[in-house]
Amino acid sequence: MTTPYQKSSFESRITWDGVPIHTVPQSRNPLVVWVFSSEAPPFPRGGLARHIDRLARYLIHRGHRVRVVVPYPLSVGTNPDSTGPDRQNRLPYEIWDVKDLPQVLPDFLENSVVHVHDPALWESARDFSKRQGVPLIVTWHTLYGSWIRALSDIPNVHLIDEERRMIQESRHQIWVSHYLLNQARDLHGPLNFRHRVIGSGISFPEINGAHLQRGFPDVLFLGRLEPEKGIDWLFMGLFDLIGHNPDLQVVICGNGSWHRTLQQEIHTHGWQHQVHAVGMVGDEELTQYIMTAKMAVLPSRFEPFGLSALETMGSGLATILGPAPGFREFAIPGQNCVVVESPDELSRAIQWLLDSPDRRKKLAASAQNLAGPWHWSRIGSQIEYEYQWALDDNRKK
Repeated sequence: MTTPYQKSSFESRITWDGVPIHTVPQSRNPLVVWVFSSEAPPFPRGGLARHIDRLARYLIHRGHRVRVVVPYPLSVGTNPDSTGPDRQNRLPYEIWDVKDLPQVLPDFLENSVVHVHDPALWESARDFSKRQGVPLIVTWHTLYGSWIRALSDIPNVHLIDEERRMIQESRHQIWVSHYLLNQARDLHGPLNFRHRVIGSGISFPEINGAHLQRGFPDVLFLGRLEPEKGIDWLFMGLFDLIGHNPDLQVVICGNGSWHRTLQQEIHTHGWQHQVHAVGMVGDEELTQYIMTAKMAVLPSRFEPFGLSALETMGSGLATILGPAPGFREFAIPGQNCVVVESPDELSRAIQWLLDSPDRRKKLAASAQNLAGPWHWSRIGSQIEYEYQWALDDNRKK
């Protein structure tokens, strides 16, 4: 069953082609920025790929040159014969395979930085930055130790030690939330080098929304389909919610280990016309859902930051959140969002908002104030400052 905005069935290949709006002028000191990430379009898994895409587009708008380095062959889903820079994609930045990075780059400029966003690529990024003699900046989007704590699971001691080593050896570090920074100190001790908290940003593609009105779906979920994101809480509540609201419409965007289970359960309970698990979606479809939904439901128990919540709230959509500490960077319970602590609370909160358009409007109006301070134009400028600080520090060594 497709939804009104869905052009095709679920596909794993997604390219975000909406153009974010920026008004800042071009930089007088253009850089070459090598961005190392395990997620990037056209093969995203979650919010990291969206962060990388938006950061790259902002930097390009400012006049910088961006090369995104990924740990998979560029022939996957593109040109089978492609090596080195991917000339086939429609993205405004180059995609490189980490295994194809050359030892010497003749066009490497003095004003160059390496920015790594995934611990799995930290050593590759560190070695590359050392070969080129340029600074390395690390952005921590999550911590293995923090994730294990949240799930009350048994930690892998080797992974904890490796995480600690990377933190202690990284000279320039960015943390996406104060919660994550505090977790790092608690897990791994004092931080020896420069560290800053800079969250993710939001930017809005130009989409003609004049013909769109609130009404579909009643409930929107977006995020990886994993228990820590609260998809199980939402699903537990659907039985009562659909029982009390026979015409309820729910759209679930994202992919993960629960995707197949969701599809099976939807079929088993005969919810094909009410619950739509649409998989990963691109800019246009996602933005239309956000602009027309009555509410977003993002009941995460673990969230180092919460980009999806920031996007729905900043877009003026009433949003229900789970107890994940990362949301505290921007969420004020009862003022710009509703926060729940259990599946039962979630069901009651959804029904409470379904019953009152005025409550939804009040929450949405307050949440929309986040659009200014968290716009990528501001977040990007903070990251640029860290690039310049790292360059200056590198020249002093």
